[in-house]
This record gives sequence, C-alpha cells and structure tokens, in this order.
Amino acid sequence: MGVTEAAAAVIAALLVGAGLTWALERFLARAAWEAGAARHADLRQSLELPNADRWLLPAGPVVALAGVALAAVVVPFGPGLVGRDLGIGLFYVIVVVDFVVLGLSMAGWGANTPDAVEACYRIVAQLVAYVVPLGLAYVGVVMMSRSLSTLAVVDAQRDLWFVVLQPLGFLLYIVTGLMQSYRAPFLEPFAASIGGGVLGVAGGWSAILWRVALAGVLFVVAAIGAVLYLGGPSGPGMPGWTWMLIKTYALMALMLGLGRCVRPLSTADMLALSWKVLIPAGLVNVLLVGTLILLGVGPQP
Repeated sequence: MGVTEAAAAVIAALLVGAGLTWALERFLARAAWEAGAARHADLRQSLELPNADRWLLPAGPVVALAGVALAAVVVPFGPGLVGRDLGIGLFYVIVVVDFVVLGLSMAGWGANTPDAVEACYRIVAQLVAYVVPLGLAYVGVVMMSRSLSTLAVVDAQRDLWFVVLQPLGFLLYIVTGLMQSYRAPFLEPFAASIGGGVLGVAGGWSAILWRVALAGVLFVVAAIGAVLYLGGPSGPGMPGWTWMLIKTYALMALMLGLGRCVRPLSTADMLALSWKVLIPAGLVNVLLVGTLILLGVGPQP
C-alpha cells in the first residue's frame, strides 16, 4: 500500500470510526461533556473573545484531530489493513494520541478567558494523572509479546488473548483509557462549572472538528485496547476487520458503561486515584507478568 493510499485509508477509517462512536454514545444517552457543551450553545453563538490568540485558538482542534489520525496509522484493522507497521508502534501511539492534550491546551490558553484557561490547567493535570499508569498497562503487553509492533502484539495472542493472562492490566487500561478519552467519570476539563471548558468557546467549524477529534480519540483508545488485550482483528469465521470492529465497540461500550457507574471525579480525585491505586496496580501487574514469563506461561519466542 502506497503512502497516498495508506493516508486515505487511515482518514476513511478514522471518520467512519468517529461516526460510529458518536452513534454509540448517542445510543447510550451521549457523553456528559457533549450535553454540557450543548447547554452553552447559545453562549457560544454570542460570545466574543477580544483577547483570544488568533493562532492558538483555531489551531487547537486541528492539532487534536491530527494526533488522532496519526495514532490510527498503526492500528491493524485486519490482514494488510494497517497504514504502517512501525517497530515502535505502541510507543508511537502513546506519544501522538497526547496531541489531543496539546490541542486542548492550545485552545484553552488561546481563548484567554478565565474558564478556558482553567480548563487548560485541568487538562494538563489529567494528563499527569493517567500517563504513568497507562504506560504500565502497555508495559505488561510489551513484555509478553516482546515487541512494540501492533502486528506482533496481535500475533502473540493467536492462541490466547492477553486479557486472560493480564486481567489486572486490562482493568488498568479501561480506567486510564477513560481518562485519556475524557469520558465519565473523568470529565473535569469540560465541567459546567467552567462553562464547558474549551467546548464552551468553540463554534462553527471549530466545534465540528472538536466533535470529530473527541469521538476519534475514544475510537482509537478502544481500538488500541482491542489490539493490546483482545487479539485485535484475529478470530475465526469472519473477516479480520469485522472482528476488529466487534471487539473495539464491545470494549468501548464496556468502558462507557462502567464509567457511568462512578460519580464524576475532580482533578484532585484523579491524581489521588493515580498515585494511590493505579500506579501500584500497574507495578503489581508488571511483576505478575514477569513471573508468568519466567514460568513459561504465554507466547514463547
């Protein structure tokens, strides 16, 4: 697949995935941040931002959407259905997905309103809360598959999915994935108390791009989770892309459903949860995976 064909395929997959994600969330009563943004629709139409930065504010959603698209490049949707198989694919995903954080921070700072700047601070704090335990959720998979390549990770699960061998790592990924995609209960940057955050000052094409980017990041997080723990596109009797979609949206529905069972957490709650629970759980998971490898359990080199 040439560069042009790969780019077109990735963009098409992202747009379709974001659309299906939006439909699933609407079916599940929609995301709370979207409902909060809708309450501020009239404000957005009449709001003037005289001190806004002419470059940072409009660049925010573009940067966020670019990060999601770049992450989708290494997601294997089936045999031969991957933009690029990078040897450092999982590390690459962790880095480029966080362009969403950069875009949200740029837009919040660029809007230069008290609420938007407050949202910028909360977004960065949320990144600090999830980035270390999320990395630990990846580490167990990398140890067992002995590779950072997404295709190698899928191949390592041809006999047994990693969710069976690493249930603690799977739960850790669900929690940190919800943080990374800004879904309940981790909605603090879009709280009504700060006017919906960045979404409260977005309108027109900017609001559309934010909708696609925020739906896209949930889609990519769920798709990567399917690759890490559910064997990705592997499965009997159906095309690989069918299995990949089933696993991705089943995981997404599980994440959204579990997230709604917990009260919304503040930024301080997220940081406490991370350092007191998630990081210790991630370290325990790494030790357990190391023990399984020493015992010869799991895929063998």
